[in-house]
Amino acid sequence: MLNTDNVRGEHILWLTPVIYTWLASFTAPIQMILFFFDNTYYVLSFLTSSIVFIALIGVPYLLHKHFRENATRNIIISWMHILSSVFLMLGILIIYTYTPPINREWRYYPILNPNFERWRTMNDRAIFLFQLFVGIQIMFFVYGLTKLYYQRKVEQKKLQELEYAYKVNSMGNLISKY
Repeated sequence: MLNTDNVRGEHILWLTPVIYTWLASFTAPIQMILFFFDNTYYVLSFLTSSIVFIALIGVPYLLHKHFRENATRNIIISWMHILSSVFLMLGILIIYTYTPPINREWRYYPILNPNFERWRTMNDRAIFLFQLFVGIQIMFFVYGLTKLYYQRKVEQKKLQELEYAYKVNSMGNLISKY
């Protein structure tokens, strides 16, 4: 059954690349992602790209889950992270799904082919979006660790106050006996 325990916003983070990969395997004109970075061409399948996205989303997903279960999440920051991550993943995957096929040797021609120019522009945009995506994951990770650290400090302080109150109260009970 669908209830608030198993339908959560953070599930969108890992469902997006999985569903997109599944749909792209049927509808995409190409089945591989070809990108150019640091003077090297890389070829990935859609499944591999989905695994890369899920690996990058893993820790932020666990932080979302922890904050929700402890009722300590900031809903605005949480949804900003979820929506920005989903839109960036979709943008990257859509760019690589519909880039024109190219010949890698076109890069060395004296007059560049317009298809290669278009592909290179789209590749640069996708790499920029991917760098932005990784940056957002790192920022949320740092935010989550900072929040966990301060929550732990507050809990330790409360425990120390309770322990002190218990000691004072038990000393008062001992004095009242005599």
